Amino acid sequence: MAFRGSSDKLYTPNNGKFLGLVQLLGKFDPVMEEHLKLATTGGISDHYCGKDIQNELIDLMGEKVTSEIISRVKNAKYYSIIADCTPDISHVEQLSLTMRFADLTDANFAIKEHFIEFIPANDSTGAGLTEVILSILDKHGLEIANCRGQGYDNGANMKGKNLGVQKRILDLNPLAFYVPCGCHSYNLVLCDAAKSSVKSVRLFGLLQRLFTLFSASVNRWKILSDHAELYSLKKLSDRRWEAKINSVKSVRYQICEIHDALVTLANLTEKTDHTTCLWWFGTEFCFK
Repeated sequence: MAFRGSSDKLYTPNNGKFLGLVQLLGKFDPVMEEHLKLATTGGISDHYCGKDIQNELIDLMGEKVTSEIISRVKNAKYYSIIADCTPDISHVEQLSLTMRFADLTDANFAIKEHFIEFIPANDSTGAGLTEVILSILDKHGLEIANCRGQGYDNGANMKGKNLGVQKRILDLNPLAFYVPCGCHSYNLVLCDAAKSSVKSVRLFGLLQRLFTLFSASVNRWKILSDHAELYSLKKLSDRRWEAKINSVKSVRYQICEIHDALVTLANLTEKTDHTTCLWWFGTEFCFK
């Protein structure tokens, strides 16, 4: 849920949850109502509703939540770690760390998983990621000797038996058993199984050729956008099976629109000696 919106001003559309709640309080609290009136008219300069105070509140709340999670982990003593890396919108590799432990704060204990934090990982090798994980544990006062499990994807830098993260942490603590991510393993099985089917290979090969055809130039993509306004064609992912759904959906629900885009493109293309035919469940698209 977004704390801030696209606008940082009071009483403007899309100004976020924080300012929206402040405005709501102003309807029922006379003190807050007077404060907001002065803030909007310029009667006061420090109204504490700007982006800086919002960011500070986010940091304070995040620190409080993290502190409570770490306190529960220490109370449980033993824990497991789950880590994964993904690039953010600025193409910086971010490592996310999640703790799994037995929560003993209530009479009936329960197994809990809590996200701790993101941290930039400039070195994506096994040694670099191990150093990042150990630095996070050390920062929060957690001993690696109390770790009883590791969970990562099937990347060589994570599961490598010689230089992977799991091997390096096992060298430090032989009781930190490694368990590969079940979802990631299942995803790889699906991808490999799909490659063994001729029909599946032809289907996804067609989807990839459609994307390659229209994404080859700005003009071709403009033709596609003019006809297919609901979904755009997606590039196929070799490793993420669930990402293929978007590739199928864009054609499944816009078969007529994509057909018209192909016809428009064919009419604008100079005639050649060869004919390229694209098949989609018995429907034939031809460029001449």
